[in-house]
Amino acid sequence: MSLSVRTVLLLATALLMTGCAGSVSGSADTAAAPSTTFSLTPPSWTNSATPSASTRSTTPSSPSVLPTAATSAPARTREADPQQYAGTTAGSFYFTTPSTKFHCAILTGGDLPTAGCHGPMPESAPKVPGSGAPDVRVPPNAIEVTGSRSGQFVSAGDPRYYPLGGSPATTLPYGRSLHVNDLSCLVEESTGVTCTSDAGHGFTLSDTKFRVW
Repeated sequence: MSLSVRTVLLLATALLMTGCAGSVSGSADTAAAPSTTFSLTPPSWTNSATPSASTRSTTPSSPSVLPTAATSAPARTREADPQQYAGTTAGSFYFTTPSTKFHCAILTGGDLPTAGCHGPMPESAPKVPGSGAPDVRVPPNAIEVTGSRSGQFVSAGDPRYYPLGGSPATTLPYGRSLHVNDLSCLVEESTGVTCTSDAGHGFTLSDTKFRVW
């Protein structure tokens, strides 16, 4: 075989082998390509968080502090006109409680101004010296206070806290005070009659209880 013919055969063989190699390589790439299909649908999520501000209720909440209810001011004690209770003796002022149980007076005409009451004494009241027999202890029939002496039960021989002449005394209404010089008396429905001195002594009396100081 001549040299030129051999050269042509070699070139043809080389070209044939190069074409086959490209075909095999292409087949391998095609076979290796993945066939997986990806879903683009986003997953559904369950949101348990607190709803956004746009979905929250806008109803205002009730106030935590209630408004203070209006209350009326307590009624002040009113003073009575002493001249409406003046007795026939100078410096004497008599009154009766609204229940008519107690008859009381403020007596300022003597050496020892005194305020006191007659009436049904509580069973718990202590016995006192009798007016005509100091050595004998008897139930009291009066209670009194002076400016310099504490309130005390006494047995009065004369009904000193009744008005003279037997005329009934004027009623001192509940919540009204009678003030003469340094002595005052006040009648309250819940506690009874209270008489005090400016020196800080006094008594409170009803037909069931009492207090002296």
